[in-house]
Amino acid sequence: MGNPIERLKGLQDRRSSLGTPIPNTTISRDVKQLRTTVERIARRMGSAGDIWERIVPASIRADTRLSGITGGVLHVVTGSASTSYALDRLLREGAEDAIRIASEGRITRVRMRIGSVDLHPKRERQTD
Repeated sequence: MGNPIERLKGLQDRRSSLGTPIPNTTISRDVKQLRTTVERIARRMGSAGDIWERIVPASIRADTRLSGITGGVLHVVTGSASTSYALDRLLREGAEDAIRIASEGRITRVRMRIGSVDLHPKRERQTD
C-alpha cells in the first residue's frame, strides 16, 4: 500500500499538473469559531472558576462542573447525590457567602443539579 502521506503528495502533484484546483481543507474557520465560543464563555464566567477553586475543597470539586452563570446564579453540575449533599452542606456552612463576597456580588446564589461531569465522555467500544 505504501506510505499514505506520500500517496497524498503524489495525488496533489498529479492534480496540480492537470490544472485541477486542490480543495482547501483547512480547519481555520472551525478553529476561529471555537475560539470565539470559548472567549464568549470565558467572559460570561469571569473569575467564577478561580473563586470555585479557592473556596471548594478538591475532594468535592473533582466531581463538579460549572455550567454557567445566569442572573447571578452560578449553575453547578455534580456527578452524584453524595457530592450534591456534601456541596450543599459546605454552601450552607458559609461557602456560598464566601463566593458571593469573592465575586463582588456578581454571583448571588449557587444552584446544583446531578448530571454528567465529564466534558468528554468515553465512548464504549463495540465488540462483535
